[in-house]
Amino acid sequence: MFNMAEKIFFITGIDTGIGKTFCSSLLLSAVKQKGLDAGYMKPVETGVEIGEDGLKKYIDGLYVKTYCDLKENLDIITPYTFRPPLSPYAALKKEGGELCIKEILFKFYELNKIHDYMIVEGAGGMLVPLKRGHFMIDIAKYLDAGVVLVTKAGLGMINQTLLSIEYALSKGIKMSGIIINNVLDENDESVSSNKEILCEFTDVPIIGEIPYVPKEKRYGEIKAHKDFALKYIDLEKILL
Repeated sequence: MFNMAEKIFFITGIDTGIGKTFCSSLLLSAVKQKGLDAGYMKPVETGVEIGEDGLKKYIDGLYVKTYCDLKENLDIITPYTFRPPLSPYAALKKEGGELCIKEILFKFYELNKIHDYMIVEGAGGMLVPLKRGHFMIDIAKYLDAGVVLVTKAGLGMINQTLLSIEYALSKGIKMSGIIINNVLDENDESVSSNKEILCEFTDVPIIGEIPYVPKEKRYGEIKAHKDFALKYIDLEKILL
């Protein structure tokens, strides 16, 4: 059902705004601090404005590049950007331009050649459309990646998490792990029982339980970010 020896991980979530970028940066940081060479890619990002200087104001790719000390340029890390804060397909239809799946794969393989491990972060959830006939989760399948699913902490997470896992497995996509991220600062009664109940219904390992971190603290010192990654990401469940 799942593979703990993957070297390519695709990060997706049960919803948008679930903290995929923060979790991607934590996973990448934890891997690198184990002395492993790892890279990162965010193939498509929407909501990227153009500054007065004519340069793109990257968001997610810039965050991970900064906090994980990535050497690659942002146009390699994030080859496709769109200004409308919509799904990639909707942004593409509104803004125009193109989005080539083969180009995404080509850029990925260029990065994969120079890194032993790769973290690839999707946009939104699994069935966010990239273009006609292609969904976000399809990238994980094309790359033969193991999926790390970021879920929330509170009520409703079991249903949303199991639905996402079931869909991925039904499409022959490998599941590598789950990260429970309390991005919404949830404190309902289910928070304390969700992990135990979830483990009864899936064999996919929970590799992280991230407590609520206010947005301003996610932009704190890089050392604090590294320490946080080692504390809350359990690599033993995902790397052999």
